[in-house]
Amino acid sequence: MTTRVEIINDFLAINVKPGATIQDVVEASGSALPFGCRDGQCGTCAVEIVQGMEFLSPKNEKEVKVLKEICFGTCTPNTRLACQMKIDKPNGVVRIKY
Repeated sequence: MTTRVEIINDFLAINVKPGATIQDVVEASGSALPFGCRDGQCGTCAVEIVQGMEFLSPKNEKEVKVLKEICFGTCTPNTRLACQMKIDKPNGVVRIKY
């Protein structure tokens, strides 16, 4: 049972099992989505979830803090850090735009 992750900017899609991080998905797919620290500190990997938020892990404290710092109130509730998200549930589609 997998979830399909689509990276809109790169015209890429990959099927992954729950527990996989979006960072792992991006790196395995050959996407050009940038990563800086890879630890949820810098905000380089901020993305918009266009579809499928319900298939992702909830925002953790680190992610919430960094999004507040980098967005200055301009982020939407669908803005996430790719390095902090995991596929949480199977049988869905997650569409990401960066």
